[in-house]
Amino acid sequence: MGVIDNLGKKLDTRLMGAIFGIGLTIIGFIIFWQWEHSDRSFSQLYTLLSSSENNRNDMLVFSLIPNLLLFYFSNFQWRWDRFTTGLVGVTIVLAVVVTLLILL
Repeated sequence: MGVIDNLGKKLDTRLMGAIFGIGLTIIGFIIFWQWEHSDRSFSQLYTLLSSSENNRNDMLVFSLIPNLLLFYFSNFQWRWDRFTTGLVGVTIVLAVVVTLLILL
């Protein structure tokens, strides 16, 4: 048994998929914030995002990209079905929120 198989036995739950989905979204948001807007504080960033749709769209969509990468590995490479279900569930909820924020 390899390391991935042992890890899969511990992580292959819906709860862990949901936790990773939320955590990776937050990490993606922070990485994009520091990469594109490192000179702004969080309150300045919020003002910028609320003032322009273009700024908001990039930030919100980029935050979901790490979930897509993890989905590829958990679903197609490692076959962690329950983990993938939790990850996809959180990503769908976040995608609906992002879509609503973009449309408003």
